[in-house]
Amino acid sequence: MSNAYSASPPALIAGTRQIEQISRLANEMINEFITDVSSTSGWPGHDDSFAKEMLPQEKQQREGSITTGTSLSEAIVSVGDGTLTNLKSVLGTQNGVLSAIHDSDINTGDTDGGSHGGKH
Repeated sequence: MSNAYSASPPALIAGTRQIEQISRLANEMINEFITDVSSTSGWPGHDDSFAKEMLPQEKQQREGSITTGTSLSEAIVSVGDGTLTNLKSVLGTQNGVLSAIHDSDINTGDTDGGSHGGKH
């Protein structure tokens, strides 16, 4: 079993872009939902017996829906942030390894990047 580490920066970049778009849409959707659901808060009425009975339940359901939607949106944004952090780590590691190879080639006098054209 190999302990090799591999990552595809182009795939991570594409995935990060997709997650950013999804995050943006999720935020827009939850903001639109909050606006729309807030406009319904007066539907049970204001001061009659039905309103007094229904308003606490309506408020609880409305606030619960908003909390759930907000949490979902935050979770999606967090996935995007984590993927972006992973991408930065992969690119940093990749650049560090390439620099070390380049430095090694310079220190050994190997200026063709380790390719010896078939010579042994």
